[in-house]
Amino acid sequence: MNEEQEQELEQAEIQYQNDKAEAIKAIKKFANDDSGETPSEVGEISWKTILGGDILQSRFVLKQVVFFMFVVVLMLFYTGNRYASQKEALLIDSLKIQLEEERNKVLTIEGDLLNLSRQSKIEATLHHNGDSLISDPAYPPFALKDDGEKDGE
Repeated sequence: MNEEQEQELEQAEIQYQNDKAEAIKAIKKFANDDSGETPSEVGEISWKTILGGDILQSRFVLKQVVFFMFVVVLMLFYTGNRYASQKEALLIDSLKIQLEEERNKVLTIEGDLLNLSRQSKIEATLHHNGDSLISDPAYPPFALKDDGEKDGE
């Protein structure tokens, strides 16, 4: 029984190797199907073949289909990226303009507050409203000296 199993195993292994070789040959034949043309031959290129679409059936174009699809995908990514970057650039420009407008508003408000906070403007406002008894000083300001301090110490 043991010898029979070994023989069956060897036959199965041989059959597997033969099937594998046939499959590889079939794949190579499918990949290198010449159909009467040499591999370097692109075919006759003329306006008639280009406009008629016959150039799309040439061996060169058929071998490069995957590359053409890759190029199309890259072009789509490039176009999408360009669109997104232009959109962001427009947003940045509009935000810069808005920021400049806000800065100008802040500078205007600061100027107005600075003008309103001057002493003369405050006094004029208070006298105009009659809310205060503040008046201009009759004599200049002077410093008070503490009696506890001595000049020499």
